[in-house]
Amino acid sequence: MFRFFLKRNNDIDYLLQQGNALYDRKKYTSAIKKYARILQLDSKNFPSIVNTGMAYFELQKYDRSIPFFNRAIEMDNTNPWWYNYLSQSLQKCGDFQGSLDNAWQAVLLSENDNAHHINMAYTIYEISGETGSEKTDSFLKEWYEKYPENPVAKQCYKSFFYDENYTNSDPKYVEELFDVFAEYFDDVLHNLQYDSPKIIAEYLYEHFNTKNKKNISILDLGCGSGLCGKYIKNKLTKVQLYGVDISAKMLEKAAEKNVYDNLLQSDITDCFTKEKLVFDAVVASDVLTYFGELETLFKKVDSLLKKNSAFIFTVTENKTNDFDFFLMPSSRFVHSEKYVDSIIKKYNFKVKKSDKKILRKEGDKDIEGIIYQVIKQ
Repeated sequence: MFRFFLKRNNDIDYLLQQGNALYDRKKYTSAIKKYARILQLDSKNFPSIVNTGMAYFELQKYDRSIPFFNRAIEMDNTNPWWYNYLSQSLQKCGDFQGSLDNAWQAVLLSENDNAHHINMAYTIYEISGETGSEKTDSFLKEWYEKYPENPVAKQCYKSFFYDENYTNSDPKYVEELFDVFAEYFDDVLHNLQYDSPKIIAEYLYEHFNTKNKKNISILDLGCGSGLCGKYIKNKLTKVQLYGVDISAKMLEKAAEKNVYDNLLQSDITDCFTKEKLVFDAVVASDVLTYFGELETLFKKVDSLLKKNSAFIFTVTENKTNDFDFFLMPSSRFVHSEKYVDSIIKKYNFKVKKSDKKILRKEGDKDIEGIIYQVIKQ
C-alpha cells in the first residue's frame, strides 16, 4: 500500500487528473498544490503551467499568475488566450503598456474571435480611465484601421471619437458582447448591485394590482439571461411571459430559469412583426443604453402594446453634456431626461411614474438613471 501511494504521488497523469478535478470544483488553492508537485517532477509540464496561471487568475492573485502566462507563451506563442489572460493580469497589476501590447497580440492572433476584440475594448476602457486616453488612442486607432468592419472595434472607436451619425449600437456588437458574457453574466450583475429587474417587477405588480390575475401577457424586451423574468414570475405567477433577445447564449441562460412561456432570438426592433402580437406590458431593463436615438424603439414598443398598457424601462442619465444622447467610453449610451420625456410625449405615452435611482455600479462609481413607467394612450 505504501509503495502504491508513493507511485501514485509521483504519477504525473494521476496528479494532473487530481489537480484538474480540484480546479473544476473551484478549489484553486488545492489545485495549485497538485500542479506544483507536477512541476517539481517535470518543470516543463505545459498543462500544469497554464492551469497554475489560470488558478491564480481565478483567485485574483494576478501578480502570481503573470510568470505562468509568460512561461506558457514561451512554450506556445500561437494561442491568443495566453496573451488575453496575461493582458488582464498586467492591467490589474498596473503594467498598462504590457497589458495593451498583449491584448493587441491576442487580437492579431485570433483575427475574428470577438472574445479577444472585447478584451481589447475592455483593456482600452479600463486603462484610459486610469491614465487618460493618451496611452490608448494609438492602439484604438490602429485597431479600428485594421478591423473597420468589426462591430466591437467600431463601437469602441465611436465611444472615444464622437460621431454624431453613430446613433445606435450595431446589433451585431450587442449579440457578440452578450454571447461572450453569457456564462458569467448573472454573477457580474450581482457584483454590480444591479437592482433594476427587482424594481421593474414591483412596478408591474403595482400596475396590475394583484398577484394571481390571469390572462396577462408581458414582454421582456432584451430579456438577457432572464433576471427580470425571474422577479416578474415571482410577483405575477400566472402571467404569460415572453422574452426576446438578440443573443442565443443569453437565451440559453434564460431558458434554464424556466420562467418564460416563450423565448425568441431576434433584434428587438424586429421582433413579432409577422405574428402581430400585442401585450399588456413591455419591460426593458438596461436595454435603452444600447440605443442612442429612441424613436425607432418607441415606435416598435407602441406596436407591441395594447391601449392603456404599460411600458416600464430604465435609462442611464446623461450628466456629461447637454446632448440628447451620448455614447460614453463604456460603449453605452446615456440620455437626457428632457429628450426621453419628449420621445414619450411624441409617441403618445403618458408618464405614470418616474424615479431617479442608482441603477448599478461601474467599478467604484454609481451609475445614475431613471426608471420610467409610461402608459400607452
